[in-house]
Amino acid sequence: MSARQVEMKGSRRSAMFAAAASLVVAASGASAADVSTVVQVRQTHYKEIGKAAKALGEQLKSPTPDLSVIQAAVKQIDALAPQVQSWFPAGSGPASGVKTQAKAEIWTKPDEFKRDSAAFVDAAHKLDLVAAGGDLSAIRAQTQAMGQTCKTCHEAFRQRDD
Repeated sequence: MSARQVEMKGSRRSAMFAAAASLVVAASGASAADVSTVVQVRQTHYKEIGKAAKALGEQLKSPTPDLSVIQAAVKQIDALAPQVQSWFPAGSGPASGVKTQAKAEIWTKPDEFKRDSAAFVDAAHKLDLVAAGGDLSAIRAQTQAMGQTCKTCHEAFRQRDD
């Protein structure tokens, strides 16, 4: 099985797990354990994005970047980005009592959250297209643009680490 096949299989599995966890919370009477599972799944997915972003950043700082590593990292981010909105079902925020860095504004300002997460999806997809072209200068520029979408969303919708 190729690296791409392994990556896509993992992304499909992640998407199915996230959908199932979201359904649990969406069902009436979701317990703290159910919400905890949804938050854990959400955090796992963000760690996957973070790991891919770290690999991307390390390659872009390297004197001899490996384009195949860059492209694989970008593919991972692009595969996960469209799932972000599904990781925040109703009832999985701070009001649930489960520890989360997600701010209540995700649920009280859903249009803004959708707008900001959609900007991330668009930027991640554009980065995937740019990376496929292999132009490191263009990849660096689009990586910065994508990073700005992350920053914008985190500033509005994520609790700061203390």
